[in-house]
Amino acid sequence: MADDIRPDRAETIESVADGRHRPRCGEFLRRTARHRPEALAYLAFGVTAYILFRVSGLDSHITWAHSAAIGYGTAAGLSMMPASMRVPRVRLARVAAVTGAVLVPFVTLLTGHHQMQDEIAVVSRSGNLLLTHGIPYVHDATSVTDVNPYLPVMAVFGLPAAVLTRSGLDPQSAWQIVGDPRIWCAAIAIAGIWGSIRLLRVDSRSASHVAVLLIASPTIALEMCASGVDLPLAGLLLFGLAAVATRRPRMGAIAIAAAVAIKWVALLSVPIVIALLVTRFPRAVTLRFAGWFATATAVFGLPAFLSVSDTIAQVLEFPTGRGPIPTPAHSPMPGVLLASFGSAGRNADMILLVACAIILAVCVLRRPPRSFSSAATFTAAGFTCFFLLAPVGRFGYLLVPMMLFGVAFIAQRSAASRQLTTAGVTMP
Repeated sequence: MADDIRPDRAETIESVADGRHRPRCGEFLRRTARHRPEALAYLAFGVTAYILFRVSGLDSHITWAHSAAIGYGTAAGLSMMPASMRVPRVRLARVAAVTGAVLVPFVTLLTGHHQMQDEIAVVSRSGNLLLTHGIPYVHDATSVTDVNPYLPVMAVFGLPAAVLTRSGLDPQSAWQIVGDPRIWCAAIAIAGIWGSIRLLRVDSRSASHVAVLLIASPTIALEMCASGVDLPLAGLLLFGLAAVATRRPRMGAIAIAAAVAIKWVALLSVPIVIALLVTRFPRAVTLRFAGWFATATAVFGLPAFLSVSDTIAQVLEFPTGRGPIPTPAHSPMPGVLLASFGSAGRNADMILLVACAIILAVCVLRRPPRSFSSAATFTAAGFTCFFLLAPVGRFGYLLVPMMLFGVAFIAQRSAASRQLTTAGVTMP
């Protein structure tokens, strides 16, 4: 019978028997402080949503901020509820955050009653062009609305809308929502997080806490509801890195090649992946990855090779600000601000980019990645430097390194927990 008593209940009984009654106030503070960091995170998220509501002029951002601020505020309040109320406040707080920041605005913005961001229309049109002509680009585009700055795999997310349009369904039918690219972009991102956690055999209980905070964070939640175009890139990179780290070179090569065929910036991950393979596995595994990666990249990029001039103009020149059509990606990032000072500022920006690349390369060579966590951290650091210092850019791009850092933390925490458990120590 005594064996069935929970450790915390047994400790209380023992302390009462010894005449050592623990003060109720101290117990309350100890239990409340355990989840205070999560409450502070929700408060910070709520402040971010409010600031976005005040400064953004986009209808989709304002709609998201309204709902997210309520969800984050409710989550913060639930997290700070007294433990004596005996309610699952932590679980309820996560439900409130995800509901307010993801579910409600996601469904609201999908109804079509709010203005869509340009990226959604670009992806839908590119899917229709790919289905019709096999090339996802408008030939000799002359305006921003005609430009498709993505490589061919991004057009795949526009195929459901193109197929539904051709099926003869009523344009006002609820089934048309299924074709919205945001649904499929979000699905790939969530599948990438879940798939990488499964491949790495991360403890689901510890992973769920951080994964919920990660998905409910403003950067990811806003992108998921309003645009979604960077989500599949991050999801495929996560899954590819996890597959490579668990000695699945073919699966990893195909996933990373698909990410590269969405945005060429994903090539930044390839040297780190090669360093991980060379450090951890025999040479044959590295060669197998290289062969599959080259083949998959060629196959995925075939539609781009069919119209090289349009690909160069829209995928390379336009995003970097070198084309005849100016890019609207001018968020006040450090690189954008430096480039605004003319040639001197642009040259200084390039010097900083090169310096960051050299420092990262030296770090990788001196301490090459030997696990998913280290490889994802190096990759995220590279993306962070590139996005912050690029002469053109948007805050939304930081979603990619944020997801990489988040899942790297989850995997590292799980690995540390397993080591402590093996050593006979139980984490709190």
